[in-house]
Amino acid sequence: MRPKICLPIIGNLRQEIILKAKEYANLPIDVIEWRIDFFAGYENEINSIIEEIKSIIGTKELISTIRTINEGGEKNGNRFDYYKVIKEIICQNVSDYVDFEIERDNEKFKEILELSKENNVEIIGSFHDFNKTPSREEIVKKLEKAKNLGCHIGKCACMPLKEEDVDNLLVASEQMKKSNPDFPIITMSMSELGKKTRLYGGLYGSMMTFANAGQLSAPGQVYYKEVNEVFDKLYSGKKHLFLIGFMGVGKSTVSRELKKQSGKNEIDTDAYIVKKEGKSISDIFEENGEKYFRDVETNILDELASYPASIISCGGGMAMRDINVKKMQVLGDVVLLTAKPETIYERVKGNDDRPLIRGNMNIEYISELMEKRRPFYQAASTIIVETDGKKVVEIAKEILEKSK
Repeated sequence: MRPKICLPIIGNLRQEIILKAKEYANLPIDVIEWRIDFFAGYENEINSIIEEIKSIIGTKELISTIRTINEGGEKNGNRFDYYKVIKEIICQNVSDYVDFEIERDNEKFKEILELSKENNVEIIGSFHDFNKTPSREEIVKKLEKAKNLGCHIGKCACMPLKEEDVDNLLVASEQMKKSNPDFPIITMSMSELGKKTRLYGGLYGSMMTFANAGQLSAPGQVYYKEVNEVFDKLYSGKKHLFLIGFMGVGKSTVSRELKKQSGKNEIDTDAYIVKKEGKSISDIFEENGEKYFRDVETNILDELASYPASIISCGGGMAMRDINVKKMQVLGDVVLLTAKPETIYERVKGNDDRPLIRGNMNIEYISELMEKRRPFYQAASTIIVETDGKKVVEIAKEILEKSK
């Protein structure tokens, strides 16, 4: 499901806030958040501003959010009576959502939740850490706490200190969604390092992303046009056929036959990268390293997403990255072609353009490498087809039948 795109309004003055609401009302987004803690006016103006914003944005949804400095908010937020403001917003019954920090007083939170039910306003139970990213287990616990408290949506936003933190947040999001499929969550890593969670968090279960239209309410928010461009590609409904598997399983051969039988366009990711980079795979590995090559693989999936439904033959390592798997699975079927190590050896032994087995061209090494990759391939696949002892015509026919 395509995540919703939310834009924050962070103006200090009422006139500025209303102008932004009018501007955002005409943009291709789904939700607007008013960050009340940026407001420099009086507390008794808050509800009338919310009412005016809602009247301007029409069918777009509205989140009302107030944060204190300790919760990553602006200093203006400390001037207001947090619980009183939240209660009045809920009783006003105009805002679609109210953000509430789950680490606050549980008894007062129960009162807030009761009011939200009476007035049909949904509570986003949020947790923010602007200093670090907790462990996967802690992130899941925070989201589960939001659920157990009775929140309608759980939200977790953390500051990553390294790339591993970003991956941990995404994995935790997926774990939470798998164990609680009916509970909506919003998750993100902040800063430039966490950008991919803003663009691809939906692939892991996040139902909303916070973007920007020139003003950022948190570090790392991506410009809304870029978010829409990525979402338009990923959630277009086009059905590609991705062929994955170890080198030598016959992806290129099967791809050509699939093109004949289906009439779809055929794309080889390795050939695509060679053309894009202007040098061979071996040279890319030698000059730039494997990580660079894997990054290129990940990035080209976004480009291929905009192509008409095609047969895409993937390099042997494409399915080794979880983000690649998520992209492929949302874009179509992922077909795993399998073959025995002996078959692989016979097919590749005369080919010197295989950097991962150069100097190790033997059945034992091939078998060892295949075994390491097997769980990744199986987890990525939506269709598995054995190729040993079958004609390519039969293999292609089997794939097309299983992908219907």
